[in-house]
Amino acid sequence: MATVTNPLSAATGAQFDRPQFYLDRPDEVFRELRTHDPVHWYEDGKFWVITKYDDIKAISARPHQFTSERIAILMDLIAHKQGVEPQGYRNRGIMFLDPPVHRAHRRTFQGRFTPAAVAKAEERVKQVVNEVFDALPDAEFDWIAHVAEPIPVYVFAYLLGVPEADWPKVAGWSTAISRSGSGAATQADFDVIMTEIGPYLLGIAKGKAQNPVDDDLMTMLATLGEIDGVPFDDLQIMVYALTLLAAGSETTQSLIAGIAECLARHPDQARALFDDPSLVDNAIEEVLRYWTPVRSMARQATHDVELRGKVIREGDGVLLAYGSANRDTEHFGETADQFDIRRKDAPSHLGFGIGEHFCMGAALARREARLTLDEIVKRAKGIEVTGERVPRPSALNNNFDLLPVTLTRR
Repeated sequence: MATVTNPLSAATGAQFDRPQFYLDRPDEVFRELRTHDPVHWYEDGKFWVITKYDDIKAISARPHQFTSERIAILMDLIAHKQGVEPQGYRNRGIMFLDPPVHRAHRRTFQGRFTPAAVAKAEERVKQVVNEVFDALPDAEFDWIAHVAEPIPVYVFAYLLGVPEADWPKVAGWSTAISRSGSGAATQADFDVIMTEIGPYLLGIAKGKAQNPVDDDLMTMLATLGEIDGVPFDDLQIMVYALTLLAAGSETTQSLIAGIAECLARHPDQARALFDDPSLVDNAIEEVLRYWTPVRSMARQATHDVELRGKVIREGDGVLLAYGSANRDTEHFGETADQFDIRRKDAPSHLGFGIGEHFCMGAALARREARLTLDEIVKRAKGIEVTGERVPRPSALNNNFDLLPVTLTRR
């Protein structure tokens, strides 16, 4: 008698709400789900896992059917399973708003992150990048601590209006902020956020209310922020400031980490890039696709919805697996699992999300990444990981706690 092979053998026992699942390289699991069960009910977590590009794009475009008000990230799915209801939208920031309120808030913030607005800050961003690279040692160094972390944190601290003398302090807090949405946070991380980081940012906002500064995000929060005509209270200002700092630094940290990792893992692509710097922009798009800095976002069904023959019930949570969508062969072809800096459709990735909650800071993240990659190509002719990688235990962000590298200098 022939042996019957389970077509979902790799997916059996997968724990989509645990950081360990993502440390174990989940590509095989997602590949099998895309092929055999693209709308997958994860019984242990009590939520759906959506793995196909077109399905994630469709769900993201229908906020009336899939809301963000209570469930927007993986940690909300975990809370939902445990019967813990999050606080109302007034205290949760822009990620947890639906239209039309979300659009009003997005318009308020988005003007600070348009390509034109980002271009105005380019010289300051370039200065930050240059100073970071000037300080790099000639020998092996940790790419995360020396490059991937300080560049986006310093840039966003500048945009927020944080005094430059405090930038290193803010950078030191970034790990606690990152852990808060990762599934690996400790009580100590939450204590740091609520007793140190939040009050610090609120203090800056109150100072800006007295002495406003043009084009300063904290000034905007302190003087312009409101919901339904009601000004933000202190808690809302603190939450928005934390959200902006996290969103403005975490994704770009992961993107810059991914640049080093992808080039080191694919030396043929690195050589092509170092030989032809005109490939820089498309290389960044391919890193965003192949590496996928933010692994997923989440939504909650507002009523019963049928998708690929499955019924997602009203109130069910869904996990939008961006990393899986970015390897979908139906969209990116049979080479979807390969890293190719010349890939023509790389910019169609979901690395910044899609739809209502497309990353507002995408233009800024791309600019920081491009300037970082420009410096690598200018100063070196190769990059190599020369020590043990320590992946960051996170179910949300794709990053490392330690990535020892060596640049081959020109």
